[in-house]
Parts: sequence; C-alpha cells; structure tokens
Amino acid sequence: MEKKKILVTGATGSTGAPVVEMLLQKDYPVRALVHKEDARSNRLKALGAEIIVGDMQNMEDVRAAWAGTKRGYFCYPLSPDLLDVTVIFAQAAKEAGAEFIVNMSQKQVAPTVKSPATIRHFLSEEVFKWSGIPTTHLRPTFFAEWFLYVANQIKAGKLQMSFPKNAQHAPVAGEDLARTVVSILAEPAAHVNKVYQLFGPELLSYAEIGEIFSRTLNKDIVYKQISIQSMADSIGLGEADHFKKHVACVINDDIFGTPNINDVIERITGKSPMTLAAFIDKNRAAFTA
Repeated sequence: MEKKKILVTGATGSTGAPVVEMLLQKDYPVRALVHKEDARSNRLKALGAEIIVGDMQNMEDVRAAWAGTKRGYFCYPLSPDLLDVTVIFAQAAKEAGAEFIVNMSQKQVAPTVKSPATIRHFLSEEVFKWSGIPTTHLRPTFFAEWFLYVANQIKAGKLQMSFPKNAQHAPVAGEDLARTVVSILAEPAAHVNKVYQLFGPELLSYAEIGEIFSRTLNKDIVYKQISIQSMADSIGLGEADHFKKHVACVINDDIFGTPNINDVIERITGKSPMTLAAFIDKNRAAFTA
C-alpha cells in the first residue's frame, strides 16, 4: 500500500526536524512547512522532504501546506499567536479532509492554570476537539533542549535558572519526543483522541542536574537559582513578557507535580528515552566549544 504524505510543521525545530528525518527513513513522503529557506530546510530537502515555505498565520499558506495530505504534526513555539495559528491549522485540515493530527502541547495543561501560555495550549487542544479531526495530544515536561539555551553559561562553569534547586522533573529530549510522534503518525489507530504525558527516564532536581553536567563534562558546575528576569536576559528573552509570565506560573501550574515520570515513550516506541548524561554527551560541542 502506498504511504500517505504527512505534513510536518515546526519542521526545522527540535522535534520537527527529527520527525521529518524519521518519517523519511520509514519511506513516508513528507511535506515540511518552514518559515524560511535556510541551511536547516536545505538539509531536509536534501534528505528527500518536500519543502513548502509559508506563514502559519496565513490561511492560504496553511491551506497549501495541507493540500494532498491527510495526516499532520502540529508544533508551534511558545507564543501569544498560538490560538490564531491553531484555528487556521484546524480549519485548513478540515477543508483538506484530514484524517489525523498529532498536537504538541504542555505537561501542565488544565482549565484552571494561571500561565497565559498554558491556557492557550488548553484552548488549542479544545479547538482540535471541536474540529472533529481525530487528534493525539502530547504533553511533555521541559525539553532537555532547555539546557542548550543556557549553553554559554555552562561553558563558563555555571548553570543558572529561575527554578528552585530541589524542584524535580524528568527532562525529555526532542529526539525522543520525535520518535513518539512518528510512531503515532505511522500507526494512529490505537492513539486516536488520547492524551499522553511524556517524560525522560530520570526524575532529577536542578541540583542533581548540575551534578550530572559536572560529571559528564568533567568540570565544576553548581546550580544556582536566579530571578526570572535574569534568566530571560541570559537567553535573549528579557523583553518577552509572554515568556516571563509563563515561567512565573509554571511551578504553581504543576510543571513539577504528579505525574512527573512514566514509561509512555518506551511503551509507544519500544525504546527507552535518553538520559540527561547521554543528551549532554550527544551535544557536548554545544556545551564545550
């Protein structure tokens, strides 16, 4: 049977890019929606993906992206535009007769959360429900890629974020989330309208995370809690109010609460997600070069 083309949004991101690669490895035709042509999109094109350049806030662009496809992966960054983009994506998918969507959401989604960004993810999930298109919602904890944002700190022997040193979560790598997305897109029947909380394999405090960086990189790194503004400044988001408001709310919105670890990724993909030490080692150049 001929495999159907799959639409991947956020196709040059930390989950989108490996989703494209893994689908191509499974011989699925892939249409990758990107915001602009660059080295990242050219790499995906060289691997065999169809590249379409478009703005996810433009209805005609998204209609063009959906044309001729029946399954899609929806992933959009932390942004005040999420709801507009979700509605456009869902409407274009409905017009195209889409049969299935995988939606990347957030771990702490609930109707009573205080973070405006998380409320937008809650409403985004509701939009897909209203659309009637079968959808699987993925709710991961913090990506391990968060530590790449502070790589310059780590190079200097520091790890400074705004969370308490005893706050615990199970960092999950984008690559493992991508493997989960691909497994679901390839065989959606068992996953239709399911919601999955997704975690890495180790429940770690930020103090323990600092110790793992120290051991893996063979340098002294001690975690230090800093203000939200200082953390935002350190990653170039000092003026991004939507980011700062989100971070201010995540603790009370249960990002570190139950559930905080499970084996869902291994059950869906057949492979255990990578440890934080393995992630650091795989990205060693970013933390040391």
